[in-house]
Amino acid sequence: MRSSGINGQEEMTVLIKSENRGGQRQKGKKYWDYTGLHRSACPSKRWCHTMCLSDPDTAILIGGETSEQNYCKDSLWKLELDGDFWFPLNSSASGPEPPCARGHTATYDPDSRAVFVYGGLREGRRYTELYILNTLTWKWKLVNAKGSVPNLAYHSAAFYKKELFVFGGVQSSLSSGDKSCSNALYIFNPEFGLWYQPIVEGDRPLPRFGHTTTLLSQKLIIFGGRKTAAYFNDLHVLDLGFMEYTAVKSGNMPPLPRGFHAALPVSDNRILVSGGCSAIGALQDVHIFNTDTNMWTSLVSPLLCSRPRAGHSMMLLGSAILRDTGTHGQGENVKIQCALLVFGGSDCSGSFYDDTIKCTVEIPFDK
Repeated sequence: MRSSGINGQEEMTVLIKSENRGGQRQKGKKYWDYTGLHRSACPSKRWCHTMCLSDPDTAILIGGETSEQNYCKDSLWKLELDGDFWFPLNSSASGPEPPCARGHTATYDPDSRAVFVYGGLREGRRYTELYILNTLTWKWKLVNAKGSVPNLAYHSAAFYKKELFVFGGVQSSLSSGDKSCSNALYIFNPEFGLWYQPIVEGDRPLPRFGHTTTLLSQKLIIFGGRKTAAYFNDLHVLDLGFMEYTAVKSGNMPPLPRGFHAALPVSDNRILVSGGCSAIGALQDVHIFNTDTNMWTSLVSPLLCSRPRAGHSMMLLGSAILRDTGTHGQGENVKIQCALLVFGGSDCSGSFYDDTIKCTVEIPFDK
């Protein structure tokens, strides 16, 4: 018997659009096991925004770009996950807010309960500023940083041991003033307000932007991205104990080269990759990479694969282990069930989205 009553093919969705229709959460069910609500207020259509959890019940949406490379004027939103209710963040937060940009990062530090918003691009200008949102007081702070301050957009970021790690992205060229790609690693130490570049050994990834970096235990998993017109599907691991890069050779066929995809950890040794832009346009696929076996697995998810989507945000809301006792001596069947939330994105052809999707995916434990 399963540890949950959720059918393996069942997926749930929340589409929060400009409609005034109601719904009700089913009592006794986990937060990912319901069909959803519809609210009258929601963020405008966008891509290249950021979204992160500020606590288990609240998510924060920041920035983004809409049609004709215009920035979103409704930049800051908060989503109450329990009731699926959107409301503007500037109604509850104070202090100097970050400008509405695209290609920035927003990274949550569980130790300080703060969100670190760094970099990005608006009207051709790249930002070096770092803003911190204290989610206990809901106050913004603009950091007067010292050291080797980077100037990046479309980079990646992750928090590890109370420091912010930033890799890659688009930077200003010192020689011509034009933009170029970076493969540098920068670290920000909040205690000292200091940016610095560590000494890193190994097989460094090529310069890129629009990639993802996912923290798994003591490793950063860097996948995909773009340099000029070329997309990547290579994968590198940065061991944060030894500060050494390793280029990973996949044991089977990797996904199509892509950038502006979404990725997140779904277990101690697996990451999930969704969508992105490629040489053939926007993608609508889902893949799992297992760091123990170096193998890729494709997943079937009707909601995540419902339409081509790039520049979207994706968050893990929770996970559980499902066990089938099996029949006729077939043994136990174990799966990881993950609850995901996806917002926005684009089809890379001029259409932008404002849908909010909640769904579950089930990953066989042996994949």
